[in-house]
Amino acid sequence: MPDDKACTFVGTAAYVPPEVLNSSPATFGNDLWALGCTLYQMLSGTSPFKDASEWLIFQRIIARDIKFPNHFSEAARDLIDRLLDTDPSRRPGAGSDGYASLKRHPFFKGVDWKNVRSQTPPKLAPDPSSQSASPERDGSPWNPTHVGDASVTQNDGHGGVSSATESSGSITRLASIDSFDSRWQQFLEPGESVLMISAVKKLQKITSKKVQLILTNKPRLIYVDPSKLIVKGNIIWSDNSNDLNVQVSSPSHFKICTPKKVLSFEDSKQRALQWKKAIETLQNR
Repeated sequence: MPDDKACTFVGTAAYVPPEVLNSSPATFGNDLWALGCTLYQMLSGTSPFKDASEWLIFQRIIARDIKFPNHFSEAARDLIDRLLDTDPSRRPGAGSDGYASLKRHPFFKGVDWKNVRSQTPPKLAPDPSSQSASPERDGSPWNPTHVGDASVTQNDGHGGVSSATESSGSITRLASIDSFDSRWQQFLEPGESVLMISAVKKLQKITSKKVQLILTNKPRLIYVDPSKLIVKGNIIWSDNSNDLNVQVSSPSHFKICTPKKVLSFEDSKQRALQWKKAIETLQNR
């Protein structure tokens, strides 16, 4: 797989490993991280990094902000904890002996790996609180939904990602990595990564210009001319809300205010509130 494709962001936001958020190429370790997330969700009914938006999910992943329910067994907790190691090489199954070390973990005690494909899978327990028809009557299995687990399906060509919730008009296409489009990497400093990015219109008195608005972890807030690929402005960062704040007038329109200037933007994907929350979250880190 070419390096540019190995850094392409696809899949479900809550299952993305931290190394991908730091623009590292895909490895087998990525799948082991996803396995840890899957085991967590199978045992708890929700993902380990669940939150209200993709951007917040990414922040939890980067910080490895994970809590284990009390009902998790010691073996389950240990395996998931190891699979969600921030170092891909330390995850069970990533070593020189392949998946053998993963299969030997106490969590899988009693599993007949040689004949596992011929065994009858256990039935999925129904949700006791569900009011919908049972699987036996309507022929469909119970499939709970979870806030913050939206699927990311494709690159939007502007450094963002499209979510399955986009059709409902909710805030989507949030980016937390700088590998969506290599065009924007040239504007990052060594060790710097993108926290949020989107194509917006910079509104002026008479005209408007398309720019790429980029928030980084430095923190730094810049906007780039997407056609000429040059930085058009660097908004002076401050953790003090008196010196830097965001005012939202509609789902699509917001202003970034500093003591010297007020910049008006229009986001056609209705991410005005998300930009406000992203900036304020970074100020309060």
